[in-house]
Amino acid sequence: MSMRMGWLMLIALLAGGSPASADNAPVTAETAEVLRQIEAAPRRGLLYEISKNGQTGWLFGTLHVGKSDFFPLERVVTQAVAQASELMVEADLSQPEGIAASVQRYALLPQTQRLDSLLSTSLKQRLNVQADALSLPRDNLQPFKPWMAGLTLVMAAIHQSGYDSAYASDGFLIGLAKGLEKPIVELEGMAFQLKLFDDIPRKDQLVFLSETLTQLEKGTTTADTRELVNAWLASDAKTLHQLSQKSLRDSPRSARWMQQKLFTERNQRMAQKIEQRLAEGHAPFIAVGALHLTGRDGLPALLKKRGYRVNSLYP
Repeated sequence: MSMRMGWLMLIALLAGGSPASADNAPVTAETAEVLRQIEAAPRRGLLYEISKNGQTGWLFGTLHVGKSDFFPLERVVTQAVAQASELMVEADLSQPEGIAASVQRYALLPQTQRLDSLLSTSLKQRLNVQADALSLPRDNLQPFKPWMAGLTLVMAAIHQSGYDSAYASDGFLIGLAKGLEKPIVELEGMAFQLKLFDDIPRKDQLVFLSETLTQLEKGTTTADTRELVNAWLASDAKTLHQLSQKSLRDSPRSARWMQQKLFTERNQRMAQKIEQRLAEGHAPFIAVGALHLTGRDGLPALLKKRGYRVNSLYP
C-alpha cells in the first residue's frame, strides 16, 4: 500500500464513517471510494481485543498469502490499527535487504554443495517431477537446504493455485501502519524464523522434504490451501484449527517438531513479548498468522492464562 493510500484511509477513519475529512482537507472521489470499500469489506481473519490492568491491544489473525480483492480489510480492523500505538508483526516484510541476508545465512548450502548431493536417487526423482509440474526450474532449487527446497515447492504450488504472498494480509497491515506513521515492531524477525528450520537436523530436513513431496503428489497442498483461505475469509476459528491439526497428521514424522517448534514454543514466546509490551504502556495492534490464534496453545488461550481479558470481536 502506498503512503497516499494510508493517508486516505486515515482521513476516512478520522471522519468517523462519513464522507468528510480531517482538518478540513478536501474530500475527493478517491477518499470517498476508499471509505466505501472499507465500509463494504466483510469480516476476514480472526480479531480479538485484549486488556489487562487498564491496557488494551488488539490481536488479529492474518493470512500469509492472498489475492488483491481480499483488501481493504474492514472498518473495525482498520480503525483499530489507527487507534493503536504501533503494529506488532512476526517479521517486517518491508525490509527486503534483511530478508535476503537471512536467506543467505540460513537457507543456502555452501557454494560448493548442491541439493542433489544430499538426496537419494528416488527423492531426487520425486523432487524433479514436482519442480517440473510447478514450472519451477530444477537448478533454482540446487542452492537450497532440503527444508528450504520443500518450502519453495509449497509456495510455488500455492502461487499456481492463484494465491500470492504479495497479497499477504501482514504486508497490507504493514503498509497501512506506515501510511499512518505507526512504528513497526517485530515479534520474531525473518532471521529467527528461518533459523528454526535451519536448526533441524539434516536427516529430519530430508524427512520434511519427503513428506512435503508426498503432499504435493497427493494434491493435498492445493486443496488444504483453498480450505485454509476459505476458513480465513469466513473468520472460522474452528475450521482453521482443524486444518492446522490435519497438516500435522499429513506429516506424521515431522509433526512432533513442527508442533513444538513452529507453534507451541513460538506462541509462548510471542505471548511473553506481547505482555511485556502492554505492561510498558503500549497499545499494540498485533498481527500474526491466524493458526497462532487457535487451540489450547493459541495466543488467545495463552493470554487468558496470563490474566488477560480476551474478547473476540468476530464471535
